[in-house]
Amino acid sequence: MPRVYENRWETRIDVAGGPSWVGWVGKGLEPLALCVGMPEPIRLYGLPPSHYCISAELMLAFKGIPFQRVYAPFHDRQELLRLSGQDYVPALFQEGKFVPWYAIPDHLEGLHPSPTLYPRGQKGLSRTLEHWGHQVLEDRVWKAVVTKVPPVLRSPEERWVFEEVQTRARGPWTVQEARREEFLRELKEPLALIEEMLDGKEWLLGEPGLADFGVYGGLSPLFTVGDSLPRGFPRTEAWTRRVQGLLPP
Repeated sequence: MPRVYENRWETRIDVAGGPSWVGWVGKGLEPLALCVGMPEPIRLYGLPPSHYCISAELMLAFKGIPFQRVYAPFHDRQELLRLSGQDYVPALFQEGKFVPWYAIPDHLEGLHPSPTLYPRGQKGLSRTLEHWGHQVLEDRVWKAVVTKVPPVLRSPEERWVFEEVQTRARGPWTVQEARREEFLRELKEPLALIEEMLDGKEWLLGEPGLADFGVYGGLSPLFTVGDSLPRGFPRTEAWTRRVQGLLPP
């Protein structure tokens, strides 16, 4: 019998004769398809709270490209440094080739042009919305959730380093926690923009693509720590459920 090893960031099936892997297929997407006997798929080094990592997962799943998650601890990226000479995540490896986080969308688009990440030829607008999601929206979200991230991490050492880094960057932990409700209220402004963009549409640009995955990525730390969207944004709430339906288990 095959033996299945699975968690949020790694899924592997050992069978006689060597390992096989789990992938996700179809635009729908069907949850799991066993790729028994197939070559090892793309490896994606990442960390659950990372908005860029969630976006990369969505791109891979949307295009039906099998991949293996590899956990890259917040405090220890020695393996990633050895393999790539850098420690940023997500980091994608395919047949010995390293693809940095910023090059992943176009790499996947070249690998599997259909379905496209740039619906209706709107590459410039797609990239602009993706950038807004990661660089503007995510900063608002992160302030509101940062003190709830440590339980998501795997070890006491990792949690300690995370809190130390965030305290040095953003101020005392107790102050960040005390201001959490304030930061959550500040989320309503960018959420109102998303709500307007979704007026009469199921996807930001009419069809799913990079814009959705970037903006959802910016929101994703909220869901990673177990929070929900503030009330009053029904179109955005329905859209997040559609995007989440694309994510592999």
